[in-house]
Amino acid sequence: MKPSGRGPSSASWLALGYALLVVYASLYPFGPWEWPAGLPWQQLLRLPWPKYWGQFDVWANALGYVPLGFLLFAAAWRASLPTWLAALLALLGPALLAYGLEVTQYLVAKRVPSLGDWVLNSSGGVLGAVLGVVASVSGLLGRWTLWRERGFQDRCAGALALLALWPLGLLFPPPLPLAQGQFLPAVVEFVHNLLAQTPWADWVPLLAGQRASPV
Repeated sequence: MKPSGRGPSSASWLALGYALLVVYASLYPFGPWEWPAGLPWQQLLRLPWPKYWGQFDVWANALGYVPLGFLLFAAAWRASLPTWLAALLALLGPALLAYGLEVTQYLVAKRVPSLGDWVLNSSGGVLGAVLGVVASVSGLLGRWTLWRERGFQDRCAGALALLALWPLGLLFPPPLPLAQGQFLPAVVEFVHNLLAQTPWADWVPLLAGQRASPV
């Protein structure tokens, strides 16, 4: 089934939000900013190969870009672009974003640019694009579009994206009046106390959550 093109897709907003999350994770702590000593500007566009590999870094860099590739494909497909063009955008988008962020890490003192990270990021984007093509060819995206158009009003893409992110936001909401409160650290602390003096006590890490506002 082809999308009806009645308005922007929630995948567009989710892709934008996920891209911003990738930028945040890649450039945190956002300083101190400085030009690397002795680095000519021509060298700035070249990424060095990493001297060592961490298992967590490998999996995080590879899998972290899979949702972005899938969401970019879904957003382009929902905009009635041909499948091949949607796949191309889903392939190039994560690769270009990853390259730009790796180059920018030259300027962040606490971050290390890496050609290996870019390869893994791009590979994750490729996998996400492939999953998007599979979902399109198998009809999953078409069935989702049909269900969405039958069950929701027009131009509710932003509301659907916000609804999809709402459960994630409950994990660490801000400690503000009328907010939901920091329930996750409290639950983890309860489980930790429940397993105290057992061999499994150390398996549950404590989370340092902020206290809710007294208001």
